[in-house]
Amino acid sequence: MKSHNILSRKRQEAGVALLISIFVLLLVSGVALALVANSGSESSLAGNFRSSTSAYDAGAAGLEEARGRLLPGSSNYFNTTVPGFIPVGAPLAVGQVRYILNPLNAADVVAPTTLGSTYFDSEYQQEWGTSVTGAVAQTINSVWANSAVAGMPGPLYKWVRITPATEKSLNIDVNQDGTKDAVTPLYYDPNHIDAGGNPRASLIVNAVPPASASQVFEVTSLAVLPNGSKKMEQYVVTPITYNLNFPSALTLPASNVTFSGAHSNPYNVNGTDGSGTPSVAVPGCVATATSLPAIGTTDATGSTTNKQAIISGIPRPGNYTGGGLSTPSVADVTPNATLSSPAALNQMVQTISQNADAVLGTPPPPGSTNPLPSYSASNLPSSMLVNGSTCTSGTVVVNGNFDLGPNTGCGLLIVTGNFTYAGNSGWNGVILVIGSGTAQFLGNGGGNGQFDGAIFVAATEDSTYHQLPALGAVNFDISGGGGNGIYYNSCWVNKVNQAQTLKALAFHEIAQ
Repeated sequence: MKSHNILSRKRQEAGVALLISIFVLLLVSGVALALVANSGSESSLAGNFRSSTSAYDAGAAGLEEARGRLLPGSSNYFNTTVPGFIPVGAPLAVGQVRYILNPLNAADVVAPTTLGSTYFDSEYQQEWGTSVTGAVAQTINSVWANSAVAGMPGPLYKWVRITPATEKSLNIDVNQDGTKDAVTPLYYDPNHIDAGGNPRASLIVNAVPPASASQVFEVTSLAVLPNGSKKMEQYVVTPITYNLNFPSALTLPASNVTFSGAHSNPYNVNGTDGSGTPSVAVPGCVATATSLPAIGTTDATGSTTNKQAIISGIPRPGNYTGGGLSTPSVADVTPNATLSSPAALNQMVQTISQNADAVLGTPPPPGSTNPLPSYSASNLPSSMLVNGSTCTSGTVVVNGNFDLGPNTGCGLLIVTGNFTYAGNSGWNGVILVIGSGTAQFLGNGGGNGQFDGAIFVAATEDSTYHQLPALGAVNFDISGGGGNGIYYNSCWVNKVNQAQTLKALAFHEIAQ
């Protein structure tokens, strides 16, 4: 009986192992198929990501080419390639459009203003409310056009568009008047004063903008890869200029001036534009022959204390000429807003430091009693020092004392301590000696160096580096003198004032 039951159970269980094996096999097969499918999805996602990233990078390359070529100092500056491509001394008008074209090859026709073309700029209508076919357009080739660099394909953007920005194009009511102005170009003013009377950099709507403001541009790029992937990206940018305009060849705004002029007969200070002989000329620039005072200072209303202190410290009055004044040419002047107060000057130094070619040292914290460090011409970029008859204009901020030694340089030099030079020192451009304690401009010995451009000396901080409420005392002392005078030169002043960079105010990707 027991034997029969055992056999019965075995018959009932027959084939179970096979079913389990089949089930496990199906389960393993399902997992394997899922892994294969997932692997395919990952490969597809990775491919899409690569395409998206490549298109994004190509679009960004177009934006950066435009941003670089908007700078006059660029070797590929637009106006060097196509004169007048970007207006100089006037804004790019609303309705004006500039395009950089970058075809992949000769057969790749890029026509962003032609309705129905492969790369037609339909986005323009979204921003301006009118078709780009009605805009006044000019075009220029990309530096990468036709992959001219041997063996290296360029970035795959098709075009980059540059337009003036308006409230309407940015969809922002900047002045909050309830209307988005479509006809007045926007400007960016780093010295803007808000409704509360506080300095606040801002976009402004102004048909006649202040001198400190720069036009705002929209820079838009379209990138298209061979597989059809597209990206459209946009910068909102503005040129950063320093608004360094001087009322005299040597400007000494101060609460009190101590002045000791050079005894050497060849030494001159001349406010007549171009009266000197720069060791390096600005290509293509001709001085305007405007005549400014040789030395400008600031006196309290009704006072001539500083002016008289300067005149009494000049051994050879006939050597200080300019401005239509009798000699010595010394006058009370009014520096512009950028140069008018400790707060404005210190803000300017911060702005320039962010865009300088080199910054030496760090500003000491307010309340510090540590002496300023000292630097020399060997700390400057070598390209800024004259070699033969050439040098490259640059910008250096020295947070400390500086000794130029028997060297000549080019560009914008800011010294926040004492500035010392030798008889054979010289400079083409602008020197600002502004900062802590009593700012000093000290000349040592005779020589034949020459300063062409403008020099500005002002004290903005006390001896413990706290910002002064008003400009402090200045000491200008030249011993010896030789022939190394100071000569106003608008070519070099304007060279220094050229935009050194374009500030990106905004960036976004436009959905396609």
